Amino acid sequence: MLNMIRGCKVPNAARLSEQYQQTENRFTANVSAEKIADVFAHFISVQSERLFFILELPANYDDEARLRKDDSSPTHKDIYYIDGLTREQALTLLIRYGELLINDGISQFGFGVHDDSAELMKEKYNVLTLWTNVSGEYQDFFEPHDIPRTDDLITAWDTFSPETPGECERISVDGKDVFSLPDELSDWGIYLAEQREE
Repeated sequence: MLNMIRGCKVPNAARLSEQYQQTENRFTANVSAEKIADVFAHFISVQSERLFFILELPANYDDEARLRKDDSSPTHKDIYYIDGLTREQALTLLIRYGELLINDGISQFGFGVHDDSAELMKEKYNVLTLWTNVSGEYQDFFEPHDIPRTDDLITAWDTFSPETPGECERISVDGKDVFSLPDELSDWGIYLAEQREE
């Protein structure tokens, strides 16, 4: 059974379980909501290089009105970064804002290593993706979290249909939502790097 985050609803959640699959240098995992913070803390703690934080937010209404030609055109997202984090700083950021980042359904976030060796992202519907150039070092990464390996991972995306779509929504924690974070993290040096299509 996969315990979903607060901001996502999946009609056929009973089909999902905690598992991960490797495809070349990418590990994709279904991770229950209560384990996501521990998986990120694990990833951060094994790094020896400086880290970056990445936050992906939906573009605002005015930008979408300008950029999209019609309703069938792709939507856009704003990509923010904080560079040069120590492990301690990255863990502090995770502890301080993790509940919001993990449970929000419309945003994505992650941490990566500045030497481009690895990056871990929380995507929608409890999917965590780990990209790495040193896949051998991460072969058993999910095992300590009791997340077994499979060759046939079923994610929430595989269960959706026109009759049973998923739902993602914005949540608030202590009166703040993810759109508060660029201002909230200004002292950390967060910056808008780019705007791209979803």
